[in-house]
Amino acid sequence: QDNLGKAVVSTQSTGKLLSRLEEEHKSCLYLVEEKLPKEIANKRKACNSLQKVLLEPAMSEDDVEELVDRSSELQTELNELHQQRMAKSDNADEKLVMFRKQALMISRKKEALAEELKECMAEYNDAETELARKRQEMKSVGAETVMTGPELKKYIADIRQKSTVYKARRAEIADLRAEVGVLARTADILQHQYGDVKKLIAQTEKDKGIAGFTDAQDELEKISSQKGAVDEAKGKILEDMSDMSDKLNEMIAEKKAALAPIIKELRPLRAKCSELEQLHSQRKTDYDSLSARLGSNLHVLEQEVKEMRETAQAEESQYHFLMHSKQLLELEQQKVEEELAVYKNPDPAARKQSLREQYNRKILEQDNLGKALRAKQKTVREQHVPNVAQMAMWRDLTSLLACKTNILSKQQQKELDTGGENILIL
Repeated sequence: QDNLGKAVVSTQSTGKLLSRLEEEHKSCLYLVEEKLPKEIANKRKACNSLQKVLLEPAMSEDDVEELVDRSSELQTELNELHQQRMAKSDNADEKLVMFRKQALMISRKKEALAEELKECMAEYNDAETELARKRQEMKSVGAETVMTGPELKKYIADIRQKSTVYKARRAEIADLRAEVGVLARTADILQHQYGDVKKLIAQTEKDKGIAGFTDAQDELEKISSQKGAVDEAKGKILEDMSDMSDKLNEMIAEKKAALAPIIKELRPLRAKCSELEQLHSQRKTDYDSLSARLGSNLHVLEQEVKEMRETAQAEESQYHFLMHSKQLLELEQQKVEEELAVYKNPDPAARKQSLREQYNRKILEQDNLGKALRAKQKTVREQHVPNVAQMAMWRDLTSLLACKTNILSKQQQKELDTGGENILIL
């Protein structure tokens, strides 16, 4: 039972934790997707307006008064146009305005709740930090929160009291559910009776010739109530717009008064900036013209360098070819000189080592070899006819012997088949 109770408690705590996480996720999603982008957009608009004000030249008091008068005139025209539009709008537009108002109220409530949530989260984080600090202090002191006997008895008594209250509340809820069932049944009966009465009234109006009077009266009452709400909303919107216009005018005046010294300081800087821009444009023009000239000269020089490199490569290739040819000719010249030196030597043994003597010996050997081959060729030609005849006679002899061998083998096989008589055939 203890394990089952622990499991139930852990399941409940897990469900609460999941629901809490879902709520935190939804709130964070609202802050990230709706609130923070709106705040960033408002900040950017404010920065852009301030930037525009900074970039504008300094304004005198007459200019400021003129802008204020112009703003009041535009506000008056805006109010008149808004009143005309509201006067010309039909019921559908009024309903749409009401829905828009409700949506605006809901969005404002969401923003207020988001601010409250932000403050609560800050307070919660502060409380968590304070709790962690207190726990750290308690750990450093060595104190531990352990429930004593009287505290445990008090805790059990509180649980019993809460259990009693829970049972009583549960009984009240059961009674209320039963009463709700009775009331729902009563509401159904009354709704049915209302339908019958409505049908009876419609039939009576039809008989009297005033069909639709009740519906028209109900519709007029609804329209009158909606018109009152719309008029009230119009008044509030106009008051809000006027207040906003006054606040904006005050803010514009304050910002202009605060920005006036800064704008005065910016005037010499603007003049200096214009001078620097002119100097920069002049220097840039000079640089572009010099760069164009250098670029054209560089292209011509690159072409000349390319042609010279190609000529140098061709000359270098020709030089290497001539050097190799010269080396080969020098080697040949050296061999010729060595051959002449050996040939002019009076020693016969040394003269035999010359290339001329070596080539002569090789020529003589090849001549002798050619003579021997020609003699052998003559002998082969002379003996060719008798050798061919002898080969033909040898083939005929081998064929005759093969025929005799076949005949003899057949006769022996026949003798074996007929009983083994010995017959000599000549």
